[in-house]
Amino acid sequence: MAFIGLGQISGAHLHGLRRLNEHTGQPAFNLIAVTDPHPGRAEVWLGEHFRDDSSRPQIVASHQELLSGPYRPDAVSILIPHHLHLEVARPFLEAGIAVQMQKPIGLAIRDGHEIIALAARHKTALVVSEPSILGRQRRREIEWIRSGTQLGVPTLLFDQAVIDMKGGFFMTPWRHLKGMAGAGWFIDHGVHQTHWMLETLGPCESVMAQTRQIEPVRTNARWGEVKVDTEDVAAAILRFASGAIVQFSVVSGGRGKSHRLILLYGTQGSWSDGKFTGTGSDEATAPAYPGGDNSVPEDAFAHSYAELLSRMQQWDRPVIGSPERALEAEAIIYACLESAHTGREIRVQDVIDGKATAYEQTVWKAYEEVGKMSLEKLT
Repeated sequence: MAFIGLGQISGAHLHGLRRLNEHTGQPAFNLIAVTDPHPGRAEVWLGEHFRDDSSRPQIVASHQELLSGPYRPDAVSILIPHHLHLEVARPFLEAGIAVQMQKPIGLAIRDGHEIIALAARHKTALVVSEPSILGRQRRREIEWIRSGTQLGVPTLLFDQAVIDMKGGFFMTPWRHLKGMAGAGWFIDHGVHQTHWMLETLGPCESVMAQTRQIEPVRTNARWGEVKVDTEDVAAAILRFASGAIVQFSVVSGGRGKSHRLILLYGTQGSWSDGKFTGTGSDEATAPAYPGGDNSVPEDAFAHSYAELLSRMQQWDRPVIGSPERALEAEAIIYACLESAHTGREIRVQDVIDGKATAYEQTVWKAYEEVGKMSLEKLT
């Protein structure tokens, strides 16, 4: 295995690799090489995560060097800003080197389709890491909701997230730039949630949404002042094929009290904060979750690597973190943005099929300006 990109998420992926090796009782993956474009970052990262010099991966200057030579891996983890996903994944998929992609699958729907097509054309294993739906406990929760044994049929979901970043950045400035992230925190956080919704509620048919930008300039001590162009307030109503309705709010421009709510109602009760309240009762109790599948790792990132290993044995084997489902989750976010941009209700399938692209075109226009920006000053 090789890591491409050593930003903040890379530590969780390394932890997942190690937990998978513990889970299997033998080395499923050996991290042999890492690369990052920032001078000196790889050395610092190795110093933080590898105390034993004998186990340290090799630092290579660029991802292109991984395609041949002594450090050519069987698989790579692509852990870089969204706008680089297609560019970096392409040569590995073409070379038959398996790819684990940190969500979302691509900057926008167009490149997501191309990544999926490349994997299929070359029969190369590809999975998308989406921790909100992976790991043994999360799968138990999802199975419990799907079963309807206590909750009944899901009818209404409130999914709300508001954070106060004090005018600064969610991790890094690039996440607030349309040409690098696609849609700010709405996609960064939101795609976790829409992927979970697809797992628990089934297909989403259509959305209506409103968005706005409160803070066009963000600043902090590390990066200084950066002009940003992504929405920091989004409120949407999602309609699912099952009949379930979702009130979905994602706000990264809030000031003051942060807010997080996931409250799911069914025909027999409600579920929130991991507790179930039956109809006619005010007492929240622990749900009767099904027994976990011991073959599934506890750690979500370990589970993602287990799925990658499974697809390396059979490139199109069904997995939870499939690129097709990841694209569908991202399409829900883009449907919300399309709705706010056009003032119309938007069918999610129209976004997937390329029939509703007005908002996405603004992303590609912003993407054209990315080459003029200094990645080192934004990540």
